[in-house]
Parts: sequence; structure tokens; C-alpha cells
Amino acid sequence: MSAPSDPIAIHHIPEHSCNLRYVPFLWLLVLIFLGGSGCSHFTPNAGKSRISPVFATPCSATDTCTELAPCADSGFETCTSFEGVPGIRRNISGTLGKLDFRAQAVDARSGRPLSLWHDVPLVVSDNEKGMVVNAFFEVSRGTHAKLELNKWETHNPIWQDRNRVSGQDFKRPRHYAWSPAPGNYGALPRTWENVLEPDLLTGYPGDTDPIDVVDVGAFPSPTGMVYRVKVIGALGMIDGTDLQTDWKIYVMNMKDPRADEINDISDVSQEIKDEWALFWRFYKTPRGLEENFFYAPGEPTGFTADAFWLGAEEARKIVRNSAEAYQRLVSQCLNRKLRKPYWVPGCLP
Repeated sequence: MSAPSDPIAIHHIPEHSCNLRYVPFLWLLVLIFLGGSGCSHFTPNAGKSRISPVFATPCSATDTCTELAPCADSGFETCTSFEGVPGIRRNISGTLGKLDFRAQAVDARSGRPLSLWHDVPLVVSDNEKGMVVNAFFEVSRGTHAKLELNKWETHNPIWQDRNRVSGQDFKRPRHYAWSPAPGNYGALPRTWENVLEPDLLTGYPGDTDPIDVVDVGAFPSPTGMVYRVKVIGALGMIDGTDLQTDWKIYVMNMKDPRADEINDISDVSQEIKDEWALFWRFYKTPRGLEENFFYAPGEPTGFTADAFWLGAEEARKIVRNSAEAYQRLVSQCLNRKLRKPYWVPGCLP
């Protein structure tokens, strides 16, 4: 499918927009410093419209710092709310929310560093009962700090994402300014969204990352935790600024109390889906970036401004495609073709 020539044209025209000419200059400087103009193409209900400061606490609203739960430092299998992959634990260094933060997966016995991306197997089972996979989680539900896998550092620890401050010789931590993360958010090991060629479904190239994963279960996860999840659906987000495909695979924690009831994205409440739909569409707009949009087969353009959910069977195919792309990445050392090559065992830049 070919990509639309003007993807912004498919966005809804906002009913209410704000004009920066009427914003006092000093307030405008404050808004830009906090991560954007403060303007949005959408006015959601009052509960979703409050923009959180960029330097918000990295912990959850209750300040419990679930993402630092010590069970993950002993061994993932000891975190009882999840079916953690045995034999792996986590080493924390630095301070959560600061640039020196690292969460490194290690072999539980030897302490040898492990890559969450390259050393953890993907598929647990894939049969008529569905697909169960291992997934690692960077961001815990209800938190602001934008933590993510460092693709360039040896053994790919999770680190605090950062922005270079324009015109200044320093960087600052990135936080979600639109809202806290509505759920546990991470990626699937041994998958890749290939930026070197168009996605088979969307026609846009991939975003260069392992494919993203979202757990709709009830339990906030420790950062860097690897646990088993059931694939239930997918959302084909297109980055409105970079025009890259950024698939979101939706899953259910196998230890969640409702795991037996949730087998497809259609089993998930509309409230949860709406919260995620708003988040993915608008979460970059406080930084002054474009709204994102979504792959929507059957629509005249093939895309829509509103989330279009794909079911479990379609999601399984997308996961398999990304696993095949990963095999090409490592077998052909495709990382060497990237503008900024990242760390891949056996394919060092």
C-alpha cells in the first residue's frame, strides 16, 4: 500500500485552536520551555486536558516508584504479579529520572550482562490457542519518565531518554508531558521495525526500534522486567512528524486476574482503548510536534486520525513479520547501514 502524499490532510480540522499571537511573550517562553506551545489540535474532556510539567516526578502519582520494585533485582520469577522469565535479574545504577540512570539485565547466577533485545527469546508458544511471547517493559503504568532501551550502548541497558536543549551544549531528561503512561509500555525481544524499507501494511518505513508492546493488565511493572504476555491486538501508529511506522502490539499479562477472559482487543473495555488512543495521537504535541495518525484498512486513504484497532490474529502476523525483519537485521548486519549504527552482537559498527 502506498503512503499518502499529504498525511496531515487526513487529520480532523480542529474545532478549537489557539493562536500564539495572543499568548503573552513571557508565557510563551515558559510554555516552550516546558515542552511545547501548549496548543493542541484537540480539546479532550477536562480529565485528559491537563498537561503535566516536563520535569514531573518520574514515579507514579502516589510516588510509590513501582518501577523500582526490588523483586526484579532478585530475579524476575520472584515478582509474583507476573510470569517473569527465570534466570534473569536487574541491576540498577544512577538515579531514576536523571541522565545517569541505567537498568541492566544480567544473568541471575553469573551476573553476566544480557541484552533484553538480543538475548531474550521472543516466542513462548504460537498455536491454535493464541500467541504467548516474552516482553520487556521500560515504562510502568502511571509514570512520567520516558525510559527506553538504549540501542547504541553495549548490552542495551534501559536508560533515561533525553533531549538536547536547542542552542545549548547539554541535554535534559525526557518525560511524558501529555499525561502519565496509561499502562505498562515496552517492546518485544528479537523484533525490529525496519527503517530501510516500507512496512508491508502501512507503506511507511519502520521506526528503527524493536516493536512496541502495551500491557493492558492491572499491575504496574518494574522497569526492565521481562514477563510472559498474550498477544491480543495491534494499533498501527504513524509518527506524524517523522512519517515512520510505529506498531503498538497490545498484550495481556499472563498472571493478570482477567487473563483467561481477555483474548482479543475487542474484549478490552472501550475506556482503556480510548485512553490509549488519545495518548498515542497527541502525546508528542506538547513538544510542538505533529499529531500522530493510524493505519486503517478499509478507509479511503488507508489511514485515519482516530485509532483503528486490529485483532489478535492480525497482531500475530505483525509480530511474526517484525521477527523476520530482526533475523535480517542480525544476519545481514543491517545496523551498519543506518545513519547512527547501534549495538548488535556480531555486527559491531
